[in-house]
Amino acid sequence: MTCELGKKTDAEPPCPRDENQCVTQGQPLHWGNSCLTYTVQVDGSSKSKLDADQVQAFVAEAFDAWKSARCPGGGSPSFEAQFEGFVSCDRHEKICESADKNVNVVMFHDIGWPYGASKIGVTTPTAGKESGLVVDTDVEINAQNFSFTSGPTGGMSTSLRFVLTHELGHFLGLAHSLSSNSVMSQGYQSLALSSTLISPDDAAAICTVFPPGPKRNCGAPPAPAYDMCQIPIGEDPPCKLGSITEDTASCGCRLAASSRSQSSTLAAFGLMLTALAARRTHRKRLSLG
Repeated sequence: MTCELGKKTDAEPPCPRDENQCVTQGQPLHWGNSCLTYTVQVDGSSKSKLDADQVQAFVAEAFDAWKSARCPGGGSPSFEAQFEGFVSCDRHEKICESADKNVNVVMFHDIGWPYGASKIGVTTPTAGKESGLVVDTDVEINAQNFSFTSGPTGGMSTSLRFVLTHELGHFLGLAHSLSSNSVMSQGYQSLALSSTLISPDDAAAICTVFPPGPKRNCGAPPAPAYDMCQIPIGEDPPCKLGSITEDTASCGCRLAASSRSQSSTLAAFGLMLTALAARRTHRKRLSLG
């Protein structure tokens, strides 16, 4: 929720929560539409011997896994994730004016990982503090402390398929699941590889955020809004935007148990529906946007 945006420290006044520890103040964070775009950082990961084309193939596969989920009532989630191209910018940043001036980047950090050695990936959505409209989301992968080297059979010493599917779940609007067999669970790396990756719990969650419907006619993807980073290191222009970093310690809510889902993941972007009976564990890193 927008109440959570831009909080730097635990010393700031906390957002009010209900009996299930879900934030009740502010507007839900949300994408402007279901035609989403993304880019891939052009360097790939030399440490993991993955070039940008290989990274893009894994990203596209992860988005396809979510798009192919079978919804509890039939159909598949209705969204499109279009690849805009490769960019040189190799750090998280956001442009204040509008979503059209941003690029949503998937990037690897071989050195200089800024979030702590235990975090394998970090996804950071940025949104308007009043409207809740998401204007930028970047996905960063920790190749400094984890190996993603591809073997001769296509296997990964740490499964990049799982990591990207999990992080792109955050990109799409999902928090951590309480279901132990969910790719959105905090322990997803211990799961056995499967052909689909998406559990019934994951499917119920993504179908709540993007309900089934006709195929989206998004047209040709635009070129990236920029190639090189736009904001000099150390500068943080003031604007009415804030960021929430969703990583391996982010919060998670779930839908009430029903005949359709036992513990479906709630949209981490705050797409809170009246059917929620949520449980939440709170341990986040919040940063000012």
